[in-house]
Amino acid sequence: MKHSDPQMNLSIENVMFATDFSSATTGAFSYAAAIASRYQSKLYVAHVINLESFDLLESEAARITLQTAHDEAQRKMTQLLAPLQLSRDRYEIVVSEGAIADVLVDLIKRNHIDLAVLGTHGRRAFKKLLMGSIAEEVFRMAPCPVLTVGPKTASMPHSGGLRHILYPLEFKPDNSNAAAYAVSLAERYSATLTVMNVREDMRTSANTAEEQFSQPFEHWIRDNIPSGSDLRNRIRFERGFGPASNAILDFATKSAVDLILISVRQLDPVIAAHLPKHGTAYELVTRALCPVLTIRRE
Repeated sequence: MKHSDPQMNLSIENVMFATDFSSATTGAFSYAAAIASRYQSKLYVAHVINLESFDLLESEAARITLQTAHDEAQRKMTQLLAPLQLSRDRYEIVVSEGAIADVLVDLIKRNHIDLAVLGTHGRRAFKKLLMGSIAEEVFRMAPCPVLTVGPKTASMPHSGGLRHILYPLEFKPDNSNAAAYAVSLAERYSATLTVMNVREDMRTSANTAEEQFSQPFEHWIRDNIPSGSDLRNRIRFERGFGPASNAILDFATKSAVDLILISVRQLDPVIAAHLPKHGTAYELVTRALCPVLTIRRE
């Protein structure tokens, strides 16, 4: 079943889609299904029941209500998967209960998930998950890349392809696989790859900008793109200035970017749960018109 990229040896064998059954997750599911189809991956569809809502019920009532929630989740996920007509070995339905972020990260680890796909606004507990601090826990703690489909993002195009990928980066050591993912995805989809560097401490009129940026960009191409790759004809470099999230989002909107790919720092679970809500990753995930792929660095 494993389908590897011929140049970067990138494989996506197992994809997990987390759902709360709200209409907001429809777009995210279309991305998960399209990626699983392209990479011939096994698709895990997961729903987490937040036990906080059962705290006020008597034990027997809670048991019955919880079982009903399990059964209803199974039914809805079976219904969601039906149009894909996947063979039984190509998908798995998972209904779990507990603290949502912890359960999702545990499912990712136990099932060797290569890519997790999340929608970013829903109802009840998932609204808290995907628009608040728990979202940061998921993409900063998960050992795999996380594709987040925001509230302003349309469903996956019918073509199922990516035409333009944006990779913002800093020209400093990064031990994540973000560059490899950016190159591999651009190769697989024959997409344009824009590498963007944002200088928050420099005005757009700075005379030294061209000189300061051109040499690191050339080094990045040499270090990350094979010499015979056609991607070298489709790569672009963009300079941004001012607040990083604004510069990235402005360019992504103006240039019809289909995917933003960024590396994020791994954090201790306690720290991740108390992050401020104004970091660059959070701003991109909640405001972008396209999905955001976050790849954790140590």
